[in-house]
Amino acid sequence: MQYPEISRYTVVHKNLPKAFDGFKIVQLSDLHNKIFNKDNNLLTDMIDALSPDIVVMTGDMFSHSMSGIPDLVGMVKTLSKRYGVYYVNGNHELSDTDAMTFGMIEAELKSAGAVNIDNKSVTIKREGKSLDIYGLCYSAEYYKGVREYKRNYKNVTVGVINDYIGKPRGNFTILLAHNPLDFDVQAEWGATLSFGGHIHGGSIRVPVLGGVLSPERRLFPKYQSGMYSKKTNDGSMHYLIVSRGLGRFRINNKPDLVLCTCKAV
Repeated sequence: MQYPEISRYTVVHKNLPKAFDGFKIVQLSDLHNKIFNKDNNLLTDMIDALSPDIVVMTGDMFSHSMSGIPDLVGMVKTLSKRYGVYYVNGNHELSDTDAMTFGMIEAELKSAGAVNIDNKSVTIKREGKSLDIYGLCYSAEYYKGVREYKRNYKNVTVGVINDYIGKPRGNFTILLAHNPLDFDVQAEWGATLSFGGHIHGGSIRVPVLGGVLSPERRLFPKYQSGMYSKKTNDGSMHYLIVSRGLGRFRINNKPDLVLCTCKAV
């Protein structure tokens, strides 16, 4: 078993309330049924050592055979006793299960303590201040690709995001959205800090060039791994963190456990 690598990022932003200075977020993404010991206790031990404030999961935590569901649920049950656990679903959760199976797994994760924020939001408060976490989970036509469920592709726009989750409320806004390739639009929508996965770090990573292939069968995807920033026309700064994921085929590409620390100016 290949051990995960911890990727550490710091986001400094003027809109982050002082009460949240040092707020730590651990991100898990694209587990794809992989098991890191029973109940994924290797991951939970690593997360405990990082002492986050919350844990977020950004999709494709299970797929196809759903063989790792008991260990995924066991991990969530352990984590939720210590941290808030929030998640959105990715393209595989939505496409690889029928409605009944999907509903059963959702119920198990909820019972284990995870909060699903597909096209919803939650507000976290400290000392009278708050930050918002939104979850964007759109349908298959917004994923480019070669599989049947990905055909008839449509572009994601600010209007599409508004239709799914509404407009941001103006607080420091965290967006969980499986597909990071939409970051430019997410920033225009108003996401201060986006978390994504989906690209698996390009699956095969080579020196200098980075990740080779995206799930859309495109070479050297724009947003594939790490932290990115963008200034929008109104002068505001927006950040994206892309996990390389934990499962799937990988070459020169260790499984990725992300820690993001938010700092106030």
